[in-house]
Amino acid sequence: MILIVYEIERQMGQRFLRQILMTVIFFIACASQAQAFSLRLSQQDLNQMIGAAFPQTQQYQGIEAVFTEPFLELGVANQLKVEVTLTANRGEQRVKARAAFDGTLDYSGEKRTLQVIEPRMTDFEVIEHNLKQDAHLLEQVKQLKNKPAPMILLLDLKDLDIPFLGNQMPKSVSIRDHKLLIEF
Repeated sequence: MILIVYEIERQMGQRFLRQILMTVIFFIACASQAQAFSLRLSQQDLNQMIGAAFPQTQQYQGIEAVFTEPFLELGVANQLKVEVTLTANRGEQRVKARAAFDGTLDYSGEKRTLQVIEPRMTDFEVIEHNLKQDAHLLEQVKQLKNKPAPMILLLDLKDLDIPFLGNQMPKSVSIRDHKLLIEF
């Protein structure tokens, strides 16, 4: 049941992203080729789009970390904060927490990805766990605070099936004044 709900939410996120990109394509087609075109997305717009890239599973220092329920706060100069529900698993032990990471936005035109690089966990609040006496996993996760973590993928543009877009991808993507600026 959870998988069905996730799949519906993922498809809705992709439809929303397609609608935005179709609008962008329309404006590109209408603009002369000599003019640059840019699009500004609000934090709310971006939060609706990134759900399609989650959940994400990563291995880090012997811990399987599953990121779900992302929420972005856009800053300035490509700085942002990502809050996620983090489920850390090691063997039979499991800790579920709400965690926040500060990081830098990175757009790779070659890879066609938008990601958070150099994320550092700044906040960590345990929601639930199945630990009995041995709280080693909990302490290990808490020790990750303020240390570099693996990158967090926000969008993989290769997964989008938008025939009108063709091979045209943004020239740059950046955060300016708490908005995501996409330049074509």
